[in-house]
Amino acid sequence: MNVQAVSNISFSLEEGDIFAFLGPNGAGKTTTLRLLLNIIKADSGEITWNVNGSGGALPQPENIGYLPEERGLYLDIPVIRSLVYLASIRGMDPSKARISAMEWLERLDLAGRAQEKLQALSKGNQQKIQFVASILHKPKFAILDEPFSGLDPVNQEKFIDYIKEINKQGTTILLSAHQMSLVEKIANKVFLINAGQQVYNGSLSGIYDAFGKKQVIDLLFKSAMDESVFQKLSDVESINKADDNRMILTFRQDTDMNKALSELAEIEGISSITSHKPDLHEIFLQLVKTHKQ
Repeated sequence: MNVQAVSNISFSLEEGDIFAFLGPNGAGKTTTLRLLLNIIKADSGEITWNVNGSGGALPQPENIGYLPEERGLYLDIPVIRSLVYLASIRGMDPSKARISAMEWLERLDLAGRAQEKLQALSKGNQQKIQFVASILHKPKFAILDEPFSGLDPVNQEKFIDYIKEINKQGTTILLSAHQMSLVEKIANKVFLINAGQQVYNGSLSGIYDAFGKKQVIDLLFKSAMDESVFQKLSDVESINKADDNRMILTFRQDTDMNKALSELAEIEGISSITSHKPDLHEIFLQLVKTHKQ
């Protein structure tokens, strides 16, 4: 069966960017990254690189880092040996690589496990090691494919800080993920993809300016509610049933919210009501609904 994973997309990064390549699972993110790295070949199109003054072909190994979505490390050799080896084949002096690797392991609370084999670590700790392997040699450009995979909320927040840190130290980052609530904390540019097609390409502030001015009402009910109850409300643009007891309503930008709240007050069973402007996840859902494939 022939499947078109990505179709007619185009984007560019500038030095210093944290560029977020976002979309749901199966949208074509990993395929695109593999095309960029020449792991797979595109049927058509052009990819142009210019990293550290070297244009055209894929950058030299010392200038690029890659965190793959799937585990790509040696499972049966010690963690520290694996990290030093991978950094050395990217041009880093082995003795310096060992020192830097141990510093990272200390920060990640894994220094005591440096001599253990990777297969002995949990999924989350394996993800930490793989992240270090991708950036230990301080590349000019790093591709991070689902860097938050397998991490608990505490470590997800730490990784946000790590990504900001390496970016400030001179690494331009292309970040692929589906956890939009995390990525919007660090990215300056975003590319939204769905079903292999471009949905949005621009600055993070730009997407908020263009699509983030509507009002979102989050309703929690004492018992299960049916979507049909809300379809008669005026100015409701979309209804999202988060779960049986929770409804998220998006109102048009020019909505008279006093009138809208009066209508909502007539609905029985509301236990709480909150309002906010759309976040990146909600904007993405909105754009996908209106996007023509």
